[in-house]
Amino acid sequence: MPERHSELVSNPRNRIRGVSVESGVRGPVDRLSDHACNDHFAHIYETTDERFAAAVPLVRRGLERGERVMFIVDETAEAEVRAAARDAGLDLDTALDSGALSFHTVQETYLRDGSFSPNEMVEFYADVVAAATEEYEALRIVAGTTWLRDDTATVEQFMEYESKVNDLFADEDCLALCQYDRGQFGPETIQNVIRTHPHLVYDGEVCHNFYYTPPEEFFGPEAPGSENERMLRTLRDRTVAEATLRRRERDQQRFYEITSDATRSFEEKIRRLLEFGTERFDLEIGYFTRTDGDDTFTIVDAVGPSEQIRPGVTDSLCGTYCEKLLASPGSIAVRDAANAGWKDGPAYERFGLDAYFGTTVHAGGEEYGTLCFASESPREQQYTRGERAFLDLIGQWMGNELGRRQREAFLRESYEITSDPNLSFEEKLERLFELGRERFGLEMAGLNHLPSWDGEFRLEKGVGLGVGDDEELWSEPGYGCFCRQTIESEEPVSVADVGGTDWAEDSIHREFGLTSYLGTKVSSGTSPYGTLWFGSTEARSRQFSDTERTFIELMGQWVSYELEHREHKQSQRELYEITADNELSTDEKFQRLLELGCEHLDLPVGMVTREREEAFEIKQMHGSHPELGEGSLTPPLTDNYCRKVVETGSPVSVADAEAAGWEGDALYHEFGLACYAGVQLTVGDDAYGTICFTALSPRDASFTDAEQTFLELMGQCMSYELERTHREEELEQKNGRLENFASMLAHELRNPTMIGQIYSQQLPDESESEAVEYVTEAFDRIEDMVDVMLVLTRGREAVGERAPVDLSAVAERAWADVDAPDAELRSEIDDVIEADETYVEHLFRNLLENAVEHGGADVTVTVGELSDGSASEASGASGASTDESVGGFYVADDGSGISAEDSDAVFEEGYTTSADSGGSGIGLAFVRKLAAVYGWEYAVTESEAGGARFEFTSVRSVSGE
Repeated sequence: MPERHSELVSNPRNRIRGVSVESGVRGPVDRLSDHACNDHFAHIYETTDERFAAAVPLVRRGLERGERVMFIVDETAEAEVRAAARDAGLDLDTALDSGALSFHTVQETYLRDGSFSPNEMVEFYADVVAAATEEYEALRIVAGTTWLRDDTATVEQFMEYESKVNDLFADEDCLALCQYDRGQFGPETIQNVIRTHPHLVYDGEVCHNFYYTPPEEFFGPEAPGSENERMLRTLRDRTVAEATLRRRERDQQRFYEITSDATRSFEEKIRRLLEFGTERFDLEIGYFTRTDGDDTFTIVDAVGPSEQIRPGVTDSLCGTYCEKLLASPGSIAVRDAANAGWKDGPAYERFGLDAYFGTTVHAGGEEYGTLCFASESPREQQYTRGERAFLDLIGQWMGNELGRRQREAFLRESYEITSDPNLSFEEKLERLFELGRERFGLEMAGLNHLPSWDGEFRLEKGVGLGVGDDEELWSEPGYGCFCRQTIESEEPVSVADVGGTDWAEDSIHREFGLTSYLGTKVSSGTSPYGTLWFGSTEARSRQFSDTERTFIELMGQWVSYELEHREHKQSQRELYEITADNELSTDEKFQRLLELGCEHLDLPVGMVTREREEAFEIKQMHGSHPELGEGSLTPPLTDNYCRKVVETGSPVSVADAEAAGWEGDALYHEFGLACYAGVQLTVGDDAYGTICFTALSPRDASFTDAEQTFLELMGQCMSYELERTHREEELEQKNGRLENFASMLAHELRNPTMIGQIYSQQLPDESESEAVEYVTEAFDRIEDMVDVMLVLTRGREAVGERAPVDLSAVAERAWADVDAPDAELRSEIDDVIEADETYVEHLFRNLLENAVEHGGADVTVTVGELSDGSASEASGASGASTDESVGGFYVADDGSGISAEDSDAVFEEGYTTSADSGGSGIGLAFVRKLAAVYGWEYAVTESEAGGARFEFTSVRSVSGE
C-alpha cells in the first residue's frame, strides 16, 4: 500500500494551525505510545463558524491533492455547508460533477438499516475506502454527529465504533474528521469523545490527545483500574516532565552565562564548559580534541584526574575512543565498557575508561575533533535524552565558534594581503594563492583569463603548476567541466574527485592530472573575465564545505574588484592621455574618446550631441546606426534620454529600456536605442549637450559604479576640452582685436613722434636747450613704448631681422639713458649675438632701470657673460633644459633682491611693487616676451651680492654659428 501524506492545513479564514507530515510517516502527527493510528481526529466546536473553519480547508486540500472527499451531513445542514464552501472559493459544481466530492445523509451511512451497528459501519467504511482508492489517491471523510441526539444509537455504541475505526484508518489511505458540537452533548459524552480519539482539534489547535485511552482499556473489564493506573502515571509523568524542564532551563541558563561572557576568552569558555559537563553528566573527566590529517589527535583542553588525558597531549588516533566516535554516524554513549565489549580493545588498555559520552565537533562544515566526557568507573544511570541534547548543544556551540574564528582568521589574513599598499596586484594574488592552498589543502592555484567566449583559457597567474612566469599556458576544458563550467555558473564549482564522473574524460584531467577542483567566476565590471581556481592531482577525502565555497567566492569578489579597478585605471590613463595630447585637435580628441568609451562600456555606438533650441544635434559619432548619423536631429520638443541628462544635470543610464519602463522615450520608440548611458557636457555654467553611448539591444547587467564614474570623468574631460577651446577662441579674438588696436595706436603715435623729433632738432640755437632736451627725451620714450607694445602684442612679427649685436656696447648705450648719477655699471661682457639691436637695447634699459629703481641710487649693476653650461638652475625658466645652453648673459645688482615667491610673478604684465615709482608694470613682461621670441631661457635668482640676477641662456652668438 503506498504511503500517504495527509495534513490539516490553514487558510486566511480559519485559526487552525496546519500540521504537515514528513516523507515516510503516516498521518499528520507523530504516533502516540504504541498506537498506530494518526488519521482520526475529533473536532470539538462551539460555533458554526468554528465547524466550517476546520471542515472547509480539509475539503479544499483533499480536492487539491486529487483525493476523494465524502461529507456526511444532516439534511438540514447541507445548504449551510455548500454556502460556506462557496464563500471559501471552492468550485463545488465541478467537484460534485466529477465525483471527487459527494454529500451523504446519516440515513445513507450510519443508519443505513434504520439502526446503528458499530461493526457494520466499520465494514461499510472499509468498502468505501477500497472503492475510493481505486480511482483517487485517498479518501477524506468529514462527518457530523448531531444525529446522535435522536437516541437512534447510544453514545456508548458510537464510542465503540469510534475506537474500532481507529484500527481501520491505521491501515488505509483515509483521513476522518468527526465533528462534535459541544453545546449539543453533555460533559460525560464530550469526555468519552476525548478519551476515544488519538487527536483532537479544539479552539484552532491540532492537539496530541494526552488523555487518549486505547479501546481494550476503555471497554475492558479492568477499565476502572486501568483508568486509575493511567491517572497515577499521568501525575508521575507530569512531575518528571516538569522537573526535567526545570533542569533543562537551569542547564541552558548556565550554558548561556558561560558562552555569552564577554570577559572570557574562547579557551576559558571551553574550560568552563568541560567543568560544567563533568558535573552535569556525573563523569569526572572532560576533554576536547583536535584531529589532524595524519591520523593523530591533540588534546586541546581537559579537566579531571586522568594522567593520560591532559592538555597538549598528541597521540595516534588508532585504537582510541575518539577513533570509534569519528567512525560513528552520531554520538556515542557507553555506561559500562565491559557490557559494550570495549575492555578487550587497546583503547581501554591505554586509558581505562569504563564510561564514555562523546560527540564529533564540526567547524565550517568540516570535521574538527571530538568533545568527550568519561569516567574510570561505570555509570549506573542511562543517558537521558536531555543529556544527549545538552552534549550536542555544547558540541554545536564549539563548532560554530571554531567556524566563526576560522572565518575571521581567513578574512583577517585576506584583508591584510589585499589592503597592503606596498604590494602589487600580482603580489597580492600570489599571497592569496598561498593562503587558499593552505586553507583548502590543494597544491595548485591559478587565475585564468578567457579573452574570447568560445576560445581557450589563458593562465594569467599560477602557482604549483610547474610553469615558469615567462611561459604561456593555454587550456581548453570541455563544456560542463572545470573552468568552462565555472565561468558559466553564478556559484562556485567544486569536485572533490573527478573519478567516476564525466570530468575524468576531460582534457584538463587527462593532460594535467587535475583530480580535485574548486573554482569561481571572476569579472571585470559586468563582463566575465575568467576564473579563480584551486586544484590538486590528488582526490580530496571529503567534499568541499559551504565555508570553503564561501571563502573562494570572497576571494573571487576581491579579484573581480581589482580587475575592474585595474581596467578603470587603464581607461582613466588613456582618457587623460587623449585629452592632454596637444597634437590632437578637439574633434580628434572627441573621436578617440568616443572609441575609448565604446570599448570600455562594451557598447557599439558613441555620440556627442549639441543641444539646439528644439532638439539635439549629433555633432560626432563613433559606430553606426541605420537611421542616425552626424548631423541628425532628435525628435523636436520630446522627452528623450539626452533631454533627461541635460534637465537633471546628472548621468543617466539604463541597461534595458523596456524593462525599466522607458518604452515611451523618443530615442527608444523611434530609433530602437534599448540601452543608453549618457552624461552632460558643459561650457562654463552653460549646458552644451551630452556624450552618450548606446546599443540597439539591452545589456545583460546594469552599469556598475566604476562604469558610471568613468562616464562622469569622460564628461568632465570633454567639458574641459570644450571650455578650453571656447576660451582659446575668445582669447584669439581678443588678442586679434588688441593687436589691431596696438598697431593702430603705434601707427598713430609714431607719426607725430617723428614729426616732433624732426622739428625739435630744427629749433634755433638760442632756444632753451633744457626744454629741447625734455621734448626730445619725451618723444624717445614714446617711441620706446611703441616698440614695447608691438612686441607684447605681435611678438615675432614686431622684431626685425637678426644682425650682430655687441652686448657690451648696447648695455653701455642703454645705461646712458638711465638717470642714475650715483649708480655704477660694470660691463664684464665681450660677446656678439644675433638679434634686433633696438629691442636688445630696450631689454637692457628695462633691466638697468629696474635695478636702479629697486636697488637704490647708489646701486652697482653688473652685465656679465655666462660660459657654456654655467647658468644657475633657476625658478621661472621658460621650460627647456639649461644643460643644453650654448651661452648667454646676465644682469645682476647688489640691491634688495626679489623673493622666491615673486620670481615668477615679476614677469607678469602689470606687476608692480610698493617700491615702483609710477612704473607701468610692463618692463619685465617685455623682457620675458623678447626672450620667448628669440627662444632664450630666462630666470631670476639671487646675485652674489644679495640682489637680483637676471640670466638669459640658449643665446646664439655670432661665434657660435
